[in-house]
Amino acid sequence: RNSPLAKGAARCKKKVASMLKGMTCMELFDQIIHLHDLEEDALDIALLLYYIEKKKVSAICQDSASKRKFRQRRSWSSFQGNLTDRQFRRYFRMSKECFQHLCNRIEHNVGGRVFKSEGFLEDLRHSDDARDKKSINMMSAHEGSTGGFISGEVKLALTLRLLAGGSYLDLSLLYEVGASHAYAIFHDVIKNWILDDRLVKINGLDYVQDEERLQNVALEFALRSDGLFSGCIGAIDGWVVKIRKPTSKDNVTNPGSFFSRKGYFGLNVVAIVDRKKRVLYRVIQSRGAEHDSTAFKNSRLYTWLAENWGWLKEKGFYFIGDSACTLKSFLLTPYDNVLHGTPEDNFNFFHSSSRTCVECAFGEVDLRWGVLWKALQFDLKHNMRIIDACIRLHNFIVDFREECGDQESDTERSLFDEDCRRFMAAQSHGCSVGVQGGEDDIRRDSNGNPSVGGRPFNAELMTTREGKSIRDSMRDYISAEERVRPPSNWYREKNRVFDS
Repeated sequence: RNSPLAKGAARCKKKVASMLKGMTCMELFDQIIHLHDLEEDALDIALLLYYIEKKKVSAICQDSASKRKFRQRRSWSSFQGNLTDRQFRRYFRMSKECFQHLCNRIEHNVGGRVFKSEGFLEDLRHSDDARDKKSINMMSAHEGSTGGFISGEVKLALTLRLLAGGSYLDLSLLYEVGASHAYAIFHDVIKNWILDDRLVKINGLDYVQDEERLQNVALEFALRSDGLFSGCIGAIDGWVVKIRKPTSKDNVTNPGSFFSRKGYFGLNVVAIVDRKKRVLYRVIQSRGAEHDSTAFKNSRLYTWLAENWGWLKEKGFYFIGDSACTLKSFLLTPYDNVLHGTPEDNFNFFHSSSRTCVECAFGEVDLRWGVLWKALQFDLKHNMRIIDACIRLHNFIVDFREECGDQESDTERSLFDEDCRRFMAAQSHGCSVGVQGGEDDIRRDSNGNPSVGGRPFNAELMTTREGKSIRDSMRDYISAEERVRPPSNWYREKNRVFDS
């Protein structure tokens, strides 16, 4: 067996077999018949090897086909029916009614043939229309190979579960979807369904030019502040979302500009929120090292506000922000370095009370969607889309809650508290979490490096002076109304005894 003659014969047979495979694939096997210089014994051996190889491949294919396991996907109706309302809210971060409303809206926007709901697939299976013959044949082919079409409800549920922090490996087993196909569905649903403006539209420029909407939002702030902030049309703040370190594939030349003051890489999200925690405007593309005020100044909305501040002042409209923002006539900030009990301190208290809605909105988005609890591991483009999808879904839930007239239930409250505990347990890096701000405004260049700023324009100085005047007049009004910061006794609150 190990003699040189046997090794040579084996090499010859192997070479002949490989040549025959190549000739067979190229449909050139008939050339062997016309090769007159090939001996008869060698031709017999070649034909025998070809026959054996063909039988071997056929046997392997038959064996693999006999062991193949076809997917049997569970229907969404049966899966949903096995979940209680609390479990459904736990998994998908919304109620069953809200999920069904979301499915109906998406199906209306993209069409039934694109969404492919379970009801649509069932009607298609029993359709006698000749125009549906091609779709029926395609559906039958999928059922015999991959388990059938993936319904729109399953695609949306898979996306919501991934946004909630679920693992794609577990979801691929649960919904009988290929592990490599789970994220393909995830990104497709976000891009084409959730980020569709027909579902939820967030446009700050349209908002500030709609006087009726401005008056409605101002009325909400006025009712909640007992008339003190009757012209407020939104609260603004910044929020840093953790991401992985950007690379050259993201066309980033200076990854350090994304390293935030909190000690991790991130994207600075600046948003404006109404009193019901609905996001009215957002800027997502700012780098983590950018200051909140700088990120807002680089937006198109700020440019419009700077050019039309006179109209806003005439109507009595303004935004409110923390001390990280720059005081303007259209953006009121609290007083700095005030003493307790002074009129400025009273103004800061009521100003902060009206502004907490934006921090609550950030907290609700962050706690609802567990994918934000850790650094996003996608490229910058997909990270921005995921953040925007979380914000739009948050607005959808707020709108649904308002349409149904439902307030936050006890179940919703208890689940929210559980999310808080899980969220805090996931923050193992020791850095502060939540909304931050209040440091001095540092001018930075396009790479995020500190730069020396020039002298402000006269228009900027004018809006700042008008802002100080408006803020001082509101301070005086609060003092005239004898509205002061409520007194609090920390010891009494900490050691209070409840009556039995």
